[in-house]
Amino acid sequence: MCKKLFKAVLPFALSFTMVLSFSGMNVKAKETETARYAKEIADLQQGTTPQDVLQSAKELAEQKHVSTEAILKQFHQEITADKVQGNVIASKEGLSAMGGSSGTKKLPKSTKGNIYYTNSYTAYYNHGHVGMYSSADKIVESVPGDGVRQIAYNGREVEDNSIVQTVKVTDAQKQAAADWAVSRVGDEYSFNFVNNRNTGHDGAKNCSKLLWSAFLLKAGIDIDSNGGLGVYPRDITSSSYTTTILTIH
Repeated sequence: MCKKLFKAVLPFALSFTMVLSFSGMNVKAKETETARYAKEIADLQQGTTPQDVLQSAKELAEQKHVSTEAILKQFHQEITADKVQGNVIASKEGLSAMGGSSGTKKLPKSTKGNIYYTNSYTAYYNHGHVGMYSSADKIVESVPGDGVRQIAYNGREVEDNSIVQTVKVTDAQKQAAADWAVSRVGDEYSFNFVNNRNTGHDGAKNCSKLLWSAFLLKAGIDIDSNGGLGVYPRDITSSSYTTTILTIH
């Protein structure tokens, strides 16, 4: 009787064990993919760690009621797409690995509230950089080390083919956006691009977050062209709200 029962139960026990085994493999595969995404994202965001990226994804996933894996995947898709675009530009223009205020050209004077873009290439990729004119002869920008700062227009060196753009809002709104950006001078720099649309307007911020927040708060517009989880410099220059008025050679 016992032998018959054992023979009858054995196939079910083996099947159950196999299911548990495959489930364990799936969990490990997900954990491995999650770790890979977090590491690759952190590698492209100088100053962040995989743990930082994972924590950011977990918090956003809770807010949006989705899985952490889904958020990480979107982070990864957006930043790798930006890297591809940036490296194509860098290759065409012969850029080398540089950081900070680099380039051979100087910014011209421009109207308060206008913005500028320059390619900015580090060891990671050509992520680009944006800033805003706080007056005809001053700019406000956020850079590693200094955070949000205001400097003379000709204190910023830019690459060849950098651009100056106007934003399609009223003059009063442009000036208000510039004034708000100046009010943030002293804020620390944030290396978090993948999730910068979902962080507070106060506190640490990168170059594109500074401009995005300024126009969102003071002009009521979203100058992020693709509306992803992160706003990158080229998302702003390709916005329907921005128009190039000068190319620097």
